[in-house]
Amino acid sequence: MISLNNNVKRKLQFILDNYEALSCKSYKLPCGANIIDMGIEAKGSFEAARLFTEINMADLGTVTYRDYVLEDGHSCLAVEVMTSEPILALRYSQIASYPIGDGMIGSGPGRAVARNKEDYCFDIPDSYRDTEAELVVLGVQGQRVPDDEIAMKIAEECNMSPDNIYLLVHNNTSIVAAVQVAARILEQTLHKIMMQEDQSIEYALEFARGFALVAPVTLDDDEAMGKINDSLLYGGRSQYWVKCKSDEEITRILPKLVTEYSKDYGRSFRELYLEADRTYYKMDLNIHSPARVEIFNMNTGNIFSQGNIREDIISSSFFKNKRKKV
Repeated sequence: MISLNNNVKRKLQFILDNYEALSCKSYKLPCGANIIDMGIEAKGSFEAARLFTEINMADLGTVTYRDYVLEDGHSCLAVEVMTSEPILALRYSQIASYPIGDGMIGSGPGRAVARNKEDYCFDIPDSYRDTEAELVVLGVQGQRVPDDEIAMKIAEECNMSPDNIYLLVHNNTSIVAAVQVAARILEQTLHKIMMQEDQSIEYALEFARGFALVAPVTLDDDEAMGKINDSLLYGGRSQYWVKCKSDEEITRILPKLVTEYSKDYGRSFRELYLEADRTYYKMDLNIHSPARVEIFNMNTGNIFSQGNIREDIISSSFFKNKRKKV
């Protein structure tokens, strides 16, 4: 079985060799753990964002930039994401579900070494474990750089020397955040599938491709949180190719996978986030969904879809002067 962490060595080394050209910073904590600042004190860049995202998918997926013009004529950056290993790349790597301490959540291939008891992605029998890892690589989205205490906790949980811990960090108001959150369109869909009572479709997943609009960078944290999440809720589309025995396996869960299933559909993420005291889990969990999902059954040749991209909400979210005055 492939080692997810060893698989990202080449891209990680490229960042370490070229961090200045990528507008990043690289240094060690006193304990020896490696920090790659891609958007806290460092500015970050479009290429840094792409590399962060592909590493976060254990280098088992590709990210490509696209241009998307809204009906009102404004141009938006967009990402296209593809993977031929959706379970390894998404469930066991990209999903952010490893609590590393001080409210920070880790994502990336290092999760498959730590297998933290609170990381729900590993709570099924025979779930993947990266037993061959020579290093541990995690992505961390937070307002500050993890300290020695957090790095040592990770090293202990992974049974790894701190020298072999690599933390790629950025905050909500960075270009890396805007891109990598939009590029979570596939894992957000998979997460919704995992939350269903009938999860049989998860074991039938073969290929996945997704598209999402990328929010323009804003320096206000609440504004940034709103924009980068709206890019998924109202500007993201995923397509999965599956080998289901029957189309009914698809049609009985598909309506529950998209944003419009939420009672709060149509409201901006920022509004809901502030209403919930900036706490994800106080929000209607059905809102954490993609705008549109398409599922193609390779066994029957049929395709099914649900939801729509909402350009009106995207325009209002991304551009302040497009908001309706109350």
